[in-house]
Order: sequence, then structure tokens, then C-alpha cells
Amino acid sequence: MEQRDYLLREIEKLNHLLLALTSKVSGLNSVNFEMGTKQINEDLIAQFGLTLNDFINVNETDFIERIKNIEKTNIELLVKLLSKIIEKINELKKEKEYSTCELASKGIMLIEFLDIETETFSIERMNLKMKLLSGKS
Repeated sequence: MEQRDYLLREIEKLNHLLLALTSKVSGLNSVNFEMGTKQINEDLIAQFGLTLNDFINVNETDFIERIKNIEKTNIELLVKLLSKIIEKINELKKEKEYSTCELASKGIMLIEFLDIETETFSIERMNLKMKLLSGKS
């Protein structure tokens, strides 16, 4: 029982972190972009062992291996975070620093992973996937 409670607290903690990161991304502008992405990278590496550049550069097999033990609700939040980051990169014209195409590909991979693992259709995921697909081009 205690171990279950601990796991639930850890999942909840990660959930709050991802929501906070998404909020942090929303507040980024051309002045604080570098510092903000540095902080986001530090949080991502602490929780997932991946930075934004790792998301871009890691191959599909390693990527799936790294995320397969993450709680499914947190993967959904991670997709939303990636989508928000892509939006902000495009808005601030920072494509040279981060490949939005590769970030979108990883977001789509996460959604496809969720579709398979949860065996549940989600309109929200489908809409996010469409948004990410449109961000790839």
C-alpha cells in the first residue's frame, strides 16, 4: 500500500512538473528564450534523461525504450509540452536552434505509442497529432 501511494505521489509530481513546464514555455519570448529553454532542458534531463536536443537527435528505437516506462498520462502531457514548444519556436523564429520537424516527429511517435499502449481512441490525441503533422511541414 505504501509503495502504491509513493508511486502515485511520484506520478502526480511529474504531472505537476510537466504542467509547470508547459506554462513556462507559454511565457517565453525572444529575450528570455535561451534561459527558459536551458531551465526546461534541466528539468527534462532530471525527469526523463533527455534534453530538447536529445528529443531531436535520438533514434526511434532508443526513444521508445526511454519513454515506455513513463506513466501514460504523463506521456500525454509530454506531447502537449512538445507541441507548445514547437509553437513557441515557430513564433519566435528559433528553428535554427531546434528542429521543429524532429520535435513534431517525436510527438507523433509518443501519440502512436499511446494509441497502441492504451488501446483507446482519443479525439484530443488525434487533434494533437494533426497539429503536430501540420507543424512538420
